[in-house]
Amino acid sequence: MSLPGPSLEARPRRHPDSAFRPIADEGGLVVLPGRAEVKVLNPVGIRIFGLLDGAHSVGEIADVIAAEYEVAEADAREDVRAFLAQLEAHGMLQEGGH
Repeated sequence: MSLPGPSLEARPRRHPDSAFRPIADEGGLVVLPGRAEVKVLNPVGIRIFGLLDGAHSVGEIADVIAAEYEVAEADAREDVRAFLAQLEAHGMLQEGGH
């Protein structure tokens, strides 16, 4: 059974037309102007979204999440990949970003 989302070596990027803003400890907002949409993400989601710059691999992002939120690395990897699959399904990642 393969896990959803990009491989751990992929280096995804957030959609180039998106903008995001963290809001205190509550998470943050992602704006997709081309689609006239605003998405609300929890603190972990907005942290991941901020790391989607094409320089960080999925594995590196999962390692950051595991360390900062004190979760097991295997759980972080599974959750990050699943979250990225959701972002991709909602058009929040750059096409061909992985």
